[in-house]
Amino acid sequence: MAYNQVVDYYNRIAPTYDESRFSNSYGRFIDVQERRILDTLIDTGSDEQRLELACGTGRLTGYATHALDASDEMMTRARQRHPEVEFRLASATDTGYADGFFDVVYCFHLMMHLDMPTIGLIVDEAWRVLKSGGRLIFDIPSSLRRRLLRHNQATWHGAAQLSTSELKSLASGKFALRRSFGVAMLPIHKIPESWRPRLTSFDYALANSFMREYSSYLVFELVKTEAIN
Repeated sequence: MAYNQVVDYYNRIAPTYDESRFSNSYGRFIDVQERRILDTLIDTGSDEQRLELACGTGRLTGYATHALDASDEMMTRARQRHPEVEFRLASATDTGYADGFFDVVYCFHLMMHLDMPTIGLIVDEAWRVLKSGGRLIFDIPSSLRRRLLRHNQATWHGAAQLSTSELKSLASGKFALRRSFGVAMLPIHKIPESWRPRLTSFDYALANSFMREYSSYLVFELVKTEAIN
């Protein structure tokens, strides 16, 4: 899927995005787990410079000092939510920030919609704008989980996937993997809605056990290495 096509799609759905994606029990289930991971990885009380790529409507922008999105419609809503954050209309492949400006770059629900060449460009751009030892944090569907379940994504939406070994190959010479996390081990969409809130902590523990690689999504924390080979 071309990057500009993804942007066009999100411009169209911006008015209903929050309500349709995260106001239901499934969306809240995912949101709780993603925030728990970010709470572990990011100290919002520090003086670090933190950039969120593809901030969307600002659901997770509270962890950032700076944020960008290529969708003006989505970012308009994020600005209203987070007036304290510096926003920029830009592509994640070409942020326009100076080399080595940030301590942390993070994004959620971005890489999964893109092809591998575009993901590679974003990884390169994150490497460029991060300080030495800076961290890149992002999520993507687990390819091992999808192979196990014989999942075949018919459209571009959420079609990208990686395993930990594939991630290491992608990041080789740019980043070292520090930690990884799992999100959504249980088939939560098949579980009655009334049960979902009570299963959040259990699912988080299961997704971050030795079975992590088979979670629905993997979250990677990468550390910038000194030079691209």
